[in-house]
Amino acid sequence: MRLIQKLTEQNVLKRIQWAYLILYIVPTLTAFTVGYLLLPEGFLRGGSLTTPAETVAQQIGFWPQFLSTIGFNLGFILLFGTGLNTLRLLGLPGGYIYIFVQAIKCGIIAGTNSFVVQVISPYTLEGWLVALRIGHLEFLGYTCIVASTIGVVLQEHNSLRWSWKLDKTDKSRSWRDIRFSRQEIIGVIIGIILVIVASYNETVLVF
Repeated sequence: MRLIQKLTEQNVLKRIQWAYLILYIVPTLTAFTVGYLLLPEGFLRGGSLTTPAETVAQQIGFWPQFLSTIGFNLGFILLFGTGLNTLRLLGLPGGYIYIFVQAIKCGIIAGTNSFVVQVISPYTLEGWLVALRIGHLEFLGYTCIVASTIGVVLQEHNSLRWSWKLDKTDKSRSWRDIRFSRQEIIGVIIGIILVIVASYNETVLVF
């Protein structure tokens, strides 16, 4: 419960710090270790989890691929990350669950070297430095966007027996009740910029 309080506190910067550490860094490193030690190399390559990345990689030319990467990355985080924030379960905004799940997926992809485009091995120091400029930077942007939009909650369920139907202990509100603070607006803008920069770095690496 204390973690949920930290993830939903009024200070947006602290929200981002806790979410990035607990919901991204720790799960990613754990999943990377599991993938590296227990799963075969290329385990997820060609599977459904890498299909969107394969679609982007098929674009010919720097700018088409760059714009496709931005559209893919921003589209998913705005659709799923911010979209899931309209729901809360036991006080936890749904967007944070999306960050957590994606962190595990990316950690396993990196740990098994299942990247669609093979440029630099993730098992080298150079690979880790590239990850800082692309994957980790991209997820910092995701975290900024999700942590800054937890106020879009429309339904809040206070029971583990969650359903679309509200009961007496649940809460709901309309879009008209949603307000963003100045900190949250800045957080969203910074998040979008970070995702764009990470997408640019990724495209440059490929080309």
